[in-house]
Amino acid sequence: MNICIADNLKLLRYKHDYTLEAIAEIISVSRQSVAKWEAGDSVPDIVNCVKLASLYKITLDELVNKPLAAAVSGTFATEEGRICGVLEISPESTIPLPDPVMEMFDFHCGDKVLLLADRKQGLALVKCSKF
Repeated sequence: MNICIADNLKLLRYKHDYTLEAIAEIISVSRQSVAKWEAGDSVPDIVNCVKLASLYKITLDELVNKPLAAAVSGTFATEEGRICGVLEISPESTIPLPDPVMEMFDFHCGDKVLLLADRKQGLALVKCSKF
């Protein structure tokens, strides 16, 4: 069985404060089906995977193949970088950077950063002292 999807389903349900019953009702399956998916005893079919990915606003690839627990725990992804976790944009449109990221890039309060944006590649911050 795909353990990644089982762990992801459980993590996402807890993160979004859903019960087994709530998920079952939202995607029109039994509570037992959801429990079996989370236990790794079975996997949802593609239609239910699409519903779940849509509900949690993630891609099918993230739901099925990527261990989301690493993103939440802040573990290292590679020697050169890290998965920092899920960050929430505040009502003031700010994104707090975790201390390990501040240290990794030697960012300090008051530093100027260049924000780069690309619809396909995402966002990047570059310390202005690099220019």
